[in-house]
Amino acid sequence: MKKVLIIGASGLVGNTLYRILSSQYQVEGTYCGYPCECLVRLDISDRRSVEKVIESFNPDCVFLPAAMTNVDLCEDNKDACIRVNVEGVNNVVSVIKDHPCKLVYFSTEYVFDGKNGPYSEDDKPNPINVYGKAKLEAEYIISSLLKDYLIIRTTGIYGWEPQGKNFVMGLIRRNRLKETVKVPVDQISTPTYVEDLAVTSLELVHSGKKEIYNVAGSSLINRLEFANFIADEFGLNKRLIRGIKTEDLMQKAARPLAAGLKIDKISGELNIHMSSAVEGLKLMKRSMPDGYAG
Repeated sequence: MKKVLIIGASGLVGNTLYRILSSQYQVEGTYCGYPCECLVRLDISDRRSVEKVIESFNPDCVFLPAAMTNVDLCEDNKDACIRVNVEGVNNVVSVIKDHPCKLVYFSTEYVFDGKNGPYSEDDKPNPINVYGKAKLEAEYIISSLLKDYLIIRTTGIYGWEPQGKNFVMGLIRRNRLKETVKVPVDQISTPTYVEDLAVTSLELVHSGKKEIYNVAGSSLINRLEFANFIADEFGLNKRLIRGIKTEDLMQKAARPLAAGLKIDKISGELNIHMSSAVEGLKLMKRSMPDGYAG
């Protein structure tokens, strides 16, 4: 592998991959809604643009973290979700399927219904919202049209990012603005530190792995427990963090409650360590700019 294309390099996962991979390979990255220097603009729902970028760069491997990820927005805007998360993925797959190129696609625990988690790679998906259904359909497209692919299911990704969109960054910002934040007590998952996700994804590629792998944190906890860990690490005011049941949040999209991902497969096949929630937050704090982490 010499040339790597990262579609969605302006987001949390893509930017982390871009930084790590750029020291080892010739890397091209794209953005769509969040402009970044050194990146090429690409809307994956535009087939001709996808062809132009991929065929001009001719990568050996394509990492695809780009997606419409706002779950409630996807529920309200199904057509837009399908256009990006399904048709956009199909555009990428259609272009690379006749090239000697590996695809690394980032999927989600939301392909499951959250009734019997945590889930292994062999458990049967059953998504309960538009976002999860779109991501599962994208998985099917990839597995049916490509031979050399890697689908990485992950969840609750957090880490330092200037956009501040992930749960940890949002909680820190709102707490320091003295806003009360309602956090579900019944959404159980395995929050994932982005650096672990990026490094492990690269290790899977180096090891020649294919098909589906779960890459997630090692702590199975509910969202309120995670919020309290964040408060402890960053010195936040816990009185501004309120536990609440998911049904009382009145969210547009249904959430899988008893979810999370099992990581027995990567633990057995790779010599890697996936951080616990406490470990990941400490690593995140050390990576943040001076003055931001408190």
